[in-house]
Amino acid sequence: MKALDIAMRDLLHTLRTPFTLIMMFGAPLLIAGLLFFAFGSMTGGGEDLDLQTIQVTVANLDRAEVQGGGFAAGELLIEFLRSDDLSDLLAVEIVDDEATARANVAGQRAHVAVIIPGGLSAVATTPGQEATVVLYPDPTLTIAPGIVQDLVSQFIDGFAGAKITAEITGQQFEARGVPAGPALLQGAATQYAGWLETTGHHQEGADPLVDLRPPATEGEPAEQDAGIIAGIMGGMIVFFTFFVGAMGAESIVREEEEGTLPRLFTTPTPRTSILAGKFTAILLALVVQIAVLLVASSLIFGITWGRRPTVLLVSVALTVAAAGFGIFVMSFVQSTRQTGPVLGSVLTLTGMLGGLFTQGIPNIPELFNVVNLVVPQGWAMRAWDLSLAGAGPAGVLLPVAALLGMGLLFFAVGALLFRRRFA
Repeated sequence: MKALDIAMRDLLHTLRTPFTLIMMFGAPLLIAGLLFFAFGSMTGGGEDLDLQTIQVTVANLDRAEVQGGGFAAGELLIEFLRSDDLSDLLAVEIVDDEATARANVAGQRAHVAVIIPGGLSAVATTPGQEATVVLYPDPTLTIAPGIVQDLVSQFIDGFAGAKITAEITGQQFEARGVPAGPALLQGAATQYAGWLETTGHHQEGADPLVDLRPPATEGEPAEQDAGIIAGIMGGMIVFFTFFVGAMGAESIVREEEEGTLPRLFTTPTPRTSILAGKFTAILLALVVQIAVLLVASSLIFGITWGRRPTVLLVSVALTVAAAGFGIFVMSFVQSTRQTGPVLGSVLTLTGMLGGLFTQGIPNIPELFNVVNLVVPQGWAMRAWDLSLAGAGPAGVLLPVAALLGMGLLFFAVGALLFRRRFA
């Protein structure tokens, strides 16, 4: 009997055992689904914060600056608050005077009043002068007035550039011994303000205090959910691959205890070939398991595992690591009575250290991402994370090399111990 014949016989026996099939395919898919639906909202899959439209009343006491070519800072601020980008956030009403604006807030017809002072246009283009835009909020509110304050501050800060322009212009003229009168400085500031009016306060590269984004489209929550379930499913694939690898090696201990393996050693087949066949069966079972789980999770959960060459490379490395680790652990087990405690304790501990049960949970300490690399499960999870992020084969070479190295080392030590045991 050849090693390949032994491997195929053991593989068929494995695929015909209901408990093994459940642990290979059913448990990973079921647990991943349950964890996702139970804790998905905790990891970012919940509903987004729905802000009520903020009612803003504006009293514009400013008038256009004649010397500035009709520049009207107050009108610009109103246009900014009424812009399309803010239409879903703000509902702006214009009133004639400050008293009416304050009355609207006091009567709870508005959440915040914006009082634009007279002379704002002149101040915006004249160095050395100041003006204050007053915000009168509903005292029972915190979020809405804060948002309006940030937006108004973002807009007014743009006019500070006009004053800076005037100051720099004056310094440059003074450095060359040329006097710069007030009219020249105001002209420089006015030109800047005019440019600012043209750009609409949306200069490329600006860093606004409030970053406004459009509401999420229907496809974005689905993509977010897919990312969460992909991390959870990746952890389950790694855990149960290592479990099946150890369970396959446990069959060697069981057959030794039942007397099947000693009888097989009495045949003309060399013991090295028999053990090689047993080890090959474990590898083949893991190949089948990983392939089925990847395809099934893609169909059920819509997971895109990454580029095909990368997925293939990670799968091969995971197979070698899981098989080698399982053979190594089971080589120390002397009877089937020990297999349960050993499998449970060793695989649970290494799975926790490898971060298999914390996938999708935010704000994990950075130190944990270093600690989990002391076990092969951590490297396996690192490889899957890179693959899910779209990395090419070159991007996963380090975790793949670590998995292959650990797997081959575990395999060599475990195989040596089994050979000595059955010598």
